[in-house]
Amino acid sequence: MDNLHGILVFLRVVDAGSLSSAARNLGVSVSAVSAALARLEDRLSTRLINRTTRRLNVTEEGAEFYERCKKIVTDLESAELTVRRAGRVPSGTLRVGMPSVLGSKWIVPKLGEFVDAYPSVSLEIVCTDFVPLSMGEGLDVAVQIGELHDSTLAVRRLACPQYVVCASPQYLASRGTPKSPRELENHRCLTYRRPRNGRVWDWRFRVNGEIRTVAIEGLVTMNSHEALVSAAAAGLGIIQVAGYYAHSCIQRGDLVEILKAFKTEGHIISAVFSKQQPFPPKIRAFVDFLTHQFRRSPWSENGANASLLRASVEDRPVQRAKINHARSWTASNRKRSARDRKPNTRA
Repeated sequence: MDNLHGILVFLRVVDAGSLSSAARNLGVSVSAVSAALARLEDRLSTRLINRTTRRLNVTEEGAEFYERCKKIVTDLESAELTVRRAGRVPSGTLRVGMPSVLGSKWIVPKLGEFVDAYPSVSLEIVCTDFVPLSMGEGLDVAVQIGELHDSTLAVRRLACPQYVVCASPQYLASRGTPKSPRELENHRCLTYRRPRNGRVWDWRFRVNGEIRTVAIEGLVTMNSHEALVSAAAAGLGIIQVAGYYAHSCIQRGDLVEILKAFKTEGHIISAVFSKQQPFPPKIRAFVDFLTHQFRRSPWSENGANASLLRASVEDRPVQRAKINHARSWTASNRKRSARDRKPNTRA
């Protein structure tokens, strides 16, 4: 490697055809070029160029040395160009984790747009019910639902979905439509038990500008939001789920949204990734892709989501609405609170 400078000077002299031309191209004196060339020949113990006052003649050994060194330098320049492009153009394998339902319904169907825009990026999508809370599982990006507290991760807020209360048209025709959350005590409600901790999820409503959580006595309890939506569409009862679970059924008319005046925001959807400097282009490209997708309908129709996206930057804390854990509104709720909503053995 000590000869590298001399080799580059030698190549430039041969290409230029004279010491003076090479010196001008390199921005140095003719004597500096001549000295560098002489040092290289001394190290090689070989005459590379026969120099006269009128012209330069490359020796047989010099010609062979030129061809080999020219190829090496060309390969080095190509390698440097490749690395520089990799620092600007998204490329390589990207491993992305996401919740199964959110991913399969809202992200995976749009991946063709990303693949078309960035053909040099190979995607590996990991759909799971429980997205890891850290990047230690080999993920480059993870789509997560809920508040995040790991300060070692960068965060891009994507959306703030709303909870919807809905039931099938057949159920509402036979049992009537509740006009307020208090009237739910007279209806069949289907509840969700969180697999992580076994607790039944309390329903949330916005009442007088505040978010209230209400313990609901469920006729049937399930550990799957998709199963709840299917049960409600079949006329089994009323459900409350994040809007993206029920959106397609509401659009088709299989479910009817009710209690819209009491609708409230749900858990924030975020893209999380490791803080890296410099920032890998493939990660930035995918996070920007996710941001674009969640600015589309139906997410863009949510006013809370729109305001969140306007204020969204990486690592900025999100202001949450004040939540009051309301006292039970019904006798059935009091009964439920007394037993701490332990696992229900009923069907």
